[in-house]
Amino acid sequence: MSATTLKSYSKINIGLRILKKRDDGFHDLETIFYPVKLHDEIMIEIERSATGYNSVLLRSNRSFIPLTKDNLCYRAIENFFKIFHVRDCFKISLELKKFIPVGGGLGGGSSNAAAIIKCLVRYFKIDIALHRKKILDLALMIGSDVPFFMVMKPCYAEGRGEKMNVLPDFKIDYDILIINPNLHVSTSWAFEKINMKEESSKKPLMNSVTVFEPDKIDIFVNDFENIVFRKYEVLKTIKEELIEMGAVYSSMSGSGATMFGFFEKGNNSSLMKTRDHYNSKKYFTYISD
Repeated sequence: MSATTLKSYSKINIGLRILKKRDDGFHDLETIFYPVKLHDEIMIEIERSATGYNSVLLRSNRSFIPLTKDNLCYRAIENFFKIFHVRDCFKISLELKKFIPVGGGLGGGSSNAAAIIKCLVRYFKIDIALHRKKILDLALMIGSDVPFFMVMKPCYAEGRGEKMNVLPDFKIDYDILIINPNLHVSTSWAFEKINMKEESSKKPLMNSVTVFEPDKIDIFVNDFENIVFRKYEVLKTIKEELIEMGAVYSSMSGSGATMFGFFEKGNNSSLMKTRDHYNSKKYFTYISD
C-alpha cells in the first residue's frame, strides 16, 4: 500500500478579460494565473484490490464537498485509468482537508484534481516526456484551470485558460491579503451573465506583459467584477476598502467570491490592521507572501 499527503495550492487571477464567445459555448479569455501559498491537503492511499474492480473512497472535513463521481478528484482518477489503460484493479482512498474557500475563484477543486493526476503519474511511473500532451489533455478534460495547476508557475493564459506561456520574471513583490466574505459564486452563472455576442470580440491586452508594474494596473481588470458586484455588493465594498487601507492593487479572483490586495512588504501595520478588520467580521483571510 502507498500512502502520502499532497499539498494542493491555490491561485489568483491578476486580470481576467473575456475576449469572445466561441461557437462551442465556451469563451476565449486572457488572464495571468499566479500561484499562492494557501492550500488544501489530500491524504491518498493506493493499494491493489483483490475484488476485480476499482474503487474510490472519498472523505472530507467539509460536509458540503461532493463525495461522489461529481468530485473532480474522482473524475481525475477515473479518466486517468481510462487514458493510460490501467489494467490492474486498485482501491484508492482520499481524505480531502479543505482550507481553500469553495466557489471563491481560487481554483481549489481544479488544484485538487491536478495534485491527484501528478500523484498517479508518479505512482504508475508514466513517462512525462513521452506523454506530456496526453497528461495535459487529461487535465483539460477535468477543467479549464487544471492545466495551470500542473505547471504551478506564473503564466499568461488564453483560450479557455489552457494555452499558457510561463512568465519567469512575473513576481509579486508584495504581501497578498486574500479575503472571502463566506460567499460562493457559481462560475457557470457568471459566464452566463457575460453579455457578449458570438460575432463580437476584444483584442488581448496582457499578452505582452512580462512583469507586474503597479503604474500599469489599468490593464489588469477582471471583466466579471461588473457582473458579480451587482449581485454581491459586499465584494465591491471590499475592493474599495482594500485600496483605502493601503493596498496598491485590489481585484477579484476568477469569477469570485474572493478578493485580494497587494500590500507593500514594509507596510506591515497596514496589512495586519486590514486583516484584523476582516477577521472581526468573521471573513476568511489569508496572507501569502
